[in-house]
Amino acid sequence: MNSNTNPNQQLSLQNATTDISQWLSQNQDIFGHSLPRDVVLLHLQQDPTTYQAFLKLSDTLKEEFLSFCMGVQGLHITYDPVFKQIFHPEAHPERLEEFLSLCLKEKLKILQVLPNDSQRLTEEGSLLIMDILVRLASGALVNIEIQRIGYLFPGARCACYSSDLVMRQYSQIREQKRRENRRFSYKDIKRVYTIVLIQNSSKEFHDLPEHYLHHGQQVFDTGLQLDMLQQYLMIPLDIFRQTRQNISSKLDAWLYFITSDSPEDIRKVIEAYPEFKELYREVFQFRYQMKELVSMFSEALRMLDADTAQYMIEIQQDEIKENQRIMAEDRKTIAENQKTIADQQQEINRLKALLVAKEAK
Repeated sequence: MNSNTNPNQQLSLQNATTDISQWLSQNQDIFGHSLPRDVVLLHLQQDPTTYQAFLKLSDTLKEEFLSFCMGVQGLHITYDPVFKQIFHPEAHPERLEEFLSLCLKEKLKILQVLPNDSQRLTEEGSLLIMDILVRLASGALVNIEIQRIGYLFPGARCACYSSDLVMRQYSQIREQKRRENRRFSYKDIKRVYTIVLIQNSSKEFHDLPEHYLHHGQQVFDTGLQLDMLQQYLMIPLDIFRQTRQNISSKLDAWLYFITSDSPEDIRKVIEAYPEFKELYREVFQFRYQMKELVSMFSEALRMLDADTAQYMIEIQQDEIKENQRIMAEDRKTIAENQKTIADQQQEINRLKALLVAKEAK
């Protein structure tokens, strides 16, 4: 504890810590029995392969892993296996339906889960934490994904992802109409939604620090009303955590559930909406699957390294382009200066010639 903290603050922090510890103890049916750190490590060491994989984790991930297995901290829901277990569209369609309904502000029902066979997933798969594509009863497609890092030019990426969904529908409907010997109509193409949750958002989002729900669609400046099919929702999770200190809606509860692993926030969610107990109970079952858990953390580290590398590549490429632009401007300036010098030298030579001519007279 910081020695500069005044006695009242120290007492408040100690009381809060004791309160949370008691609450965790009272809710062991959700979190399981707490375990000492050395017991967790002993369990890990019983499987040498798993223990070696654990030792390769970063210090931050090791601590996160141990705290979760000890039962004193939650688990980030954004880990792919955890998210997909909780939001599995076939096993638990009602969960994803509720989350999507709250996000899109309309009641909806999931009809089926679709394989996301887009080429971009092969090329950029390491850049995504997870990606789920579903078709709604209305025929609309919804792509939900979580990104670790807010990439450069997120608008261009979202436009490409959304266009993927439109073209998928177009190809499938044309083929279906052809097989049925029926005429194709663009009216058969339904709306597509691209929902992106971003763990660490980019500058564009931080320029609007009071907003964490960004709904978007294509509109005309004249007021012309045409449904252009493509709609977007960008949710910077880091800004949500910075701006929302309390839970005032069910969507807040879902976003807290997704973004935070702290016992204090878990308590907030459960006290506001007790139905989340079952979801947290499922999450904490991962405590007893240490081999799978270490594998999941190892994959998270690999993806984080890949994400960071890709992000740095994009930054470097952007810097190269900027340097090339500056160099081009410098070359232009140099060329202009050289021309100015040449013109000035030519004028000097002309004046000298006139002076020599006058002296000759």
